[in-house]
Amino acid sequence: MTPIERAARAMYEAVAPEWDWADPDAELLRRMYRANARAALQSLRLATDAMCEAGGDHVEQTGRITVDTLWTVMMDAALEED
Repeated sequence: MTPIERAARAMYEAVAPEWDWADPDAELLRRMYRANARAALQSLRLATDAMCEAGGDHVEQTGRITVDTLWTVMMDAALEED
């Protein structure tokens, strides 16, 4: 599953968990949520200062750079900024 699809489904389920993503009548909603997910991901392309700091701290503390862990640390920092 792509990140856009995963984000779209998460948004869809956050609004009404009882909805069925696979419902053939929900195609318009699926397209809308995919467009919203794409917009959200595009808005995250630039890291904030807090995200960069969290990524730098992680590398400094562990001495390692693993892309998946670094991404998670930076996304966690983004989520904490709200």
